[in-house]
Amino acid sequence: MIISLISQKGGVGKSALSRLIAVEFAKGGWSVKIGDLDKLQGSTTKWKTRRDQNSIEPEIAVEKYATVERAIRDSANFDLMVLDGPAFAESGGKTMAKASDLVIMPSGYALDDLDPQIETAYDLEQAGIDPEKILFIFCRAEGSKSEDKAARDYLRRARMSVLKPVFPERASIRQAHNEGRAASEVPFPSIQERILPLSQAIADKLKG
Repeated sequence: MIISLISQKGGVGKSALSRLIAVEFAKGGWSVKIGDLDKLQGSTTKWKTRRDQNSIEPEIAVEKYATVERAIRDSANFDLMVLDGPAFAESGGKTMAKASDLVIMPSGYALDDLDPQIETAYDLEQAGIDPEKILFIFCRAEGSKSEDKAARDYLRRARMSVLKPVFPERASIRQAHNEGRAASEVPFPSIQERILPLSQAIADKLKG
């Protein structure tokens, strides 16, 4: 199976989500690999190096791919390939999406984040991607209940599906990433209460 994380902007949480997904599926016994398609930064590849240096289990396979097509071909060797796409993905994003069982669109609450992602989702639909496979997640977002509701209403009017759990912005999660850990590996109950329902909701969406 393949999950693609697609965005027209950098810094919206694609890599944070890809690490969370990979770690939690690996804990569930799946063979998982992250395909790092950010040729400029390769942040997930660097995260993998830190994880190995700190001997953190489970071990997560990560490879930096020059092309989307190579990553898709390699997906046959794993139960799950998580494609951590580059920012400003266009033709590559469509190729990823067509091969994917689930397409995740991370976004903040602001219209500066939402509008480009909605436009990208529409482009994917026009390219033949099943809208049922496209899923928004509010990521690295902390706001009031009214801001959250306004953003969800905005997505609903745009005919987009969005998960209820939110990936929060926390210093402890940033520090975990610095150590090669995923957000679910932060040892604080308050973080676990936010992150684990999100990873479970993603798994349910993929399997259902």
